[in-house]
Amino acid sequence: MDGVEVRVDGGPWQVATLGTEVDVDKWRMWRVELDRPAGSHTPEARATDRTGQTQTPGRAEPIPDGASGWHTIVFTARP
Repeated sequence: MDGVEVRVDGGPWQVATLGTEVDVDKWRMWRVELDRPAGSHTPEARATDRTGQTQTPGRAEPIPDGASGWHTIVFTARP
């Protein structure tokens, strides 16, 4: 993985800070700081590989060509 971007509630993409790469075949930690008002929020994350290919929003199963789709969750920020 060459990079990760995150956006919240459909806003602009922010570049995440990548953790140390352990191995090219292992998951890689990343982080981004968010300042959100109280309430429900939906962040989305997308990765870019070493060839410059960025994940598309369309979901695809891992077999035969690898999974795709933006990872999305919903969280509630409290005051």
